[in-house]
Amino acid sequence: MMIPIEKSPNSIRIGGIGGQGNIKMGLILAKALTYDKKWVVQTQHYGAQVRGGIAYSDVLFCSDPIDYPVAYSFDVIYMMHQKALDKYYNLVKPNGILFCDSTFVDKVPVTIRRLTRKIISFPIAEMSNEKFNMPVMANVIGLGLLQKTTEIVSMESLKRTVAEEVPERFKELNMQALEFGHSLCDKSYAVKEKKTYTPVNFE
Repeated sequence: MMIPIEKSPNSIRIGGIGGQGNIKMGLILAKALTYDKKWVVQTQHYGAQVRGGIAYSDVLFCSDPIDYPVAYSFDVIYMMHQKALDKYYNLVKPNGILFCDSTFVDKVPVTIRRLTRKIISFPIAEMSNEKFNMPVMANVIGLGLLQKTTEIVSMESLKRTVAEEVPERFKELNMQALEFGHSLCDKSYAVKEKKTYTPVNFE
């Protein structure tokens, strides 16, 4: 007989190159998840070059305490640049979710389509520049898109966190960017918590 003993954390990797805002995106997401009463672990990695080198942020979250703060595969990977996608695409779990910013991602490897068909691609940085005249708003747009599609975090908590993390003069613009990202996609790929099971012998 198998009985559940605990819940396994869900995991997200947000990757790009230094200067794209992917680390900030991970920090905002992690903080927002704490407002949703989740246990959260957030880590980050910078390449040898702060700008131009690959950088990523990992966010693990669960309604139960997280015993081991490292993930080796991910329920969601959000890739902001081709360099990051080429390096990390194989870390998405089977039937996981891949987000791509097609402004800087030209090609999704064919092999990833054997792992999942849940692939969402928008030219986020380009849209950010056209709509807000600020390409740096791409990470906030991405958070809105991520929330709408996966529902891993509440929009209320995202808004609260963004309001706390951006300068007052840019607060309204960031709220507009969050709502814009939320409006981009009608697809829904809910990320659900998983339970870890253990065999029990009652004999």
